Amino acid sequence: MNFLKHLDDWLANLCTFVIVIITVVAVFMRYILNDPLQWVEEVLIAIYIWAIMLGAASAMKHRGHVSIDALVMALPKRAQRYVQFFNDVVSIVVLSMFGWLGLQLAMAAQDKITPILGIKYIYVDFAVPIGAFWMVIYLLIHLVRDIRQASNEEN
Repeated sequence: MNFLKHLDDWLANLCTFVIVIITVVAVFMRYILNDPLQWVEEVLIAIYIWAIMLGAASAMKHRGHVSIDALVMALPKRAQRYVQFFNDVVSIVVLSMFGWLGLQLAMAAQDKITPILGIKYIYVDFAVPIGAFWMVIYLLIHLVRDIRQASNEEN
């Protein structure tokens, strides 16, 4: 269970590691051996997309997304909770729409393939709905936790 708790972190880190390795190999092949690898761009773009969506989910888990909270921090604690609740609900709605549109994009691209390696675009495009779903799950967890904490503090 502990592994599943950190799966998004591990996968995002793995994507970043693979991006670095492929980039170093590609630079070596192009500038040292004068024999560029043709497939590098396709693979890096696919891995970047997955890294971004998995990294965004990981940041959501830790509430690590950038926000400007100077005004919110000036509010009383109770008002801060309402603002956080509102932000979470709006984020859930937006990410749900984003995930739905990403799913439609992936399904529409199921017959398209990349020009060099012949990888189906659906494998790349599925990063969007999966990442959005993961972020919605984390937001729901935060929302439930915040509501429980608020009710415990009031009692």
